Amino acid sequence: MNQLYDPKNAYRPAIKPVRRKSSNQSLAGSFFRSFFGSLFILVIIAVVLYRSDVANFLGDVGALAEKVTDPEKRVEFSLPFSPRRQNILVMGVDVSENEDPFKGNRSDAMLLVSIAPHGKNVNVLSIPRDSKVFIADRTKPDKINHAFAYGGIDLTVKTVEETFGVRVDHYIVLSNQGLVKFIDTIGGLPIYIEKDMYYNDSTAGLHINLPKGERVLTGKEAEGYMRFRKDALGDIGRIRRQQWFFNALGARLKDPQVLVKIPEVLKVMPKYILTDLSVYELSQYAALAKGIDMSTVQVATLPGSPSQRGSISYWILDPEKTQEIINRLVYRDKPKAPSGPLTVGILYNSNQEAKAQDLKEDLEKNGFNVNLKQGIKLGHDHIAIHNLDLPTDTISVLKRSIPEMKDKQTVYDPIGLNKAARDFTIVLAGS
Repeated sequence: MNQLYDPKNAYRPAIKPVRRKSSNQSLAGSFFRSFFGSLFILVIIAVVLYRSDVANFLGDVGALAEKVTDPEKRVEFSLPFSPRRQNILVMGVDVSENEDPFKGNRSDAMLLVSIAPHGKNVNVLSIPRDSKVFIADRTKPDKINHAFAYGGIDLTVKTVEETFGVRVDHYIVLSNQGLVKFIDTIGGLPIYIEKDMYYNDSTAGLHINLPKGERVLTGKEAEGYMRFRKDALGDIGRIRRQQWFFNALGARLKDPQVLVKIPEVLKVMPKYILTDLSVYELSQYAALAKGIDMSTVQVATLPGSPSQRGSISYWILDPEKTQEIINRLVYRDKPKAPSGPLTVGILYNSNQEAKAQDLKEDLEKNGFNVNLKQGIKLGHDHIAIHNLDLPTDTISVLKRSIPEMKDKQTVYDPIGLNKAARDFTIVLAGS
């Protein structure tokens, strides 16, 4: 078994492999897109359609675009989804335009997408790129994103499996250049920039100039938004922005004007994607992607704390909290019922005070103790869960009964980056 780096015990065992069963199945194929919901659709569209055998099966690409946008001609998939849990490792690789993206480069983003048996729900774990772990087959701790540079996807999969005690069924790797070209091809991405973002690194070819506010990002601007981390939260703030990015992308991909550009996507995407998905699996995931409600996707960043060793910064994972997150989002463990009333916080920007007061009244009618707190620089609307023993159905029941909560994404936040109460916080940022 691999080992998880712990500053108090450098040889601490890895995260316990909870209920992991042996399997004779090979690592079949992969899929998703992350951070939660929409890169999945991006990849499925790009990968499914660039495969020649799939393209032949569906017919002319131009006719396919018409079928996608015309309800009477739409192609429907009705294939049975896997009866067992599927875990898909999704990664972004940061490379220059003229480089081979899948040789010798470090991964820039790493997500584990967990699909429940029969595709009932989807959860996403973000693994911070600076997480200090023992990379498989190596003797010294290192950043987890170095695994791809040392041994490609095979070593990365082995490291994730051995460190976190989970099975990786499939994988998909997307070059940052593929993302840039995809965004440009679909005509840009509307998104709310939650703060001014300025950064220049001529060596890395990264130039970010994004003022706060609503705007339509070009491909390069979208890349800058995803990679920016020159703020107090560092890599964790960058991961949060990736989450908001994928939410916006999911909404964008539902636009019929974007869907008709599929033929253009086919011309630019294939060389930027590495996956082991079979055609059959791709069709299953494509069917699943159609029905994903982004507000039901639960996401979490593996908890820990930043650490600096010389000029190298690391993310030191909290073993106990990381195990709890894996148990909840991968293995779907259901915690025991709470013994007393739950406490909920409402963290709001100044222009959201009236909405916060109305939400407070609704929550109190549902039996919650509510703490109201004004905040600054809150980013985007979401629901942050701090108490990992919070009953699974608590948030889903509230989303059904309180309209203001319906479309907000659920984020596990045991560290308390946005915390106004013990159990969970509703963030009203106005975006």
